[in-house]
Amino acid sequence: MLTRELRALLWLFAALALAAGVLLYLLSGNTDDTFSWTIKPSVTAAFLGGAYWAAFVLFAWSARQSLWVRARPFVLPVSLIAVLLLAATLLHDDKFHKDSLFGWFWIVAYIAVPPALVLALWSQHRAPDVPAPPRAPLATALRGVLVFEALVLAGIGISLFAAPDTAESVWPWPLTPLTARATGAFLIGFGAAALQAAWENDIGRLAGSAYAYATLGLLELVAVLRYPDALDGSGARGVAYVAFAALVLITGLAGSALARRARLQRA
Repeated sequence: MLTRELRALLWLFAALALAAGVLLYLLSGNTDDTFSWTIKPSVTAAFLGGAYWAAFVLFAWSARQSLWVRARPFVLPVSLIAVLLLAATLLHDDKFHKDSLFGWFWIVAYIAVPPALVLALWSQHRAPDVPAPPRAPLATALRGVLVFEALVLAGIGISLFAAPDTAESVWPWPLTPLTARATGAFLIGFGAAALQAAWENDIGRLAGSAYAYATLGLLELVAVLRYPDALDGSGARGVAYVAFAALVLITGLAGSALARRARLQRA
């Protein structure tokens, strides 16, 4: 069963992700005053805000589960994102608004998240085991698409994080070293989630990831519609970005539909 400690931490993470999404997605043009560091162009802030709102969906869904085996898929992507964002923070600490609460809150939060997560997972590890429910396998085609998406997301994410200057050749709009690493952290995390979904091969365990995936694809497409000039001059990269975001949305919707059907069959 999911422990009270881990459930409480998940709800805390959900609240923080929701707030970050509001500041970045809705107020993407105002990060000078309302966020931890200045993010330009505004489409980058919207992209990161969409990623936080997708994470919110995963956190909230996981927190509502009674079985640990169903909530467990959040661990790998969230751990990767948290550790990588902490590393990016330490590498670029001079970019943060240390004269405001926003800047210090980000720094303190990402220093605190990894140990808090470790402690909550240790408590979960000590909880009694409960038999896992029967699996509901994914369609072979969907697993193949997830593996493809995982490789693309992780490949671009690693490139952006390890060598931010590669953004000029792999990303459709300009990124600073800090925003390249922050973007890369989320891409690596979502890539890990997609690969885990294919490996676990159980829609019951990965319904939350499917909902988050659909949210990510939808919000990133809307972000491009809000800032259509962001893709000007990007050529094939811009077309590929829109096509891939649409594929992520379709994959998430397909996974969500399978999760709903499996839930109705169990009822």
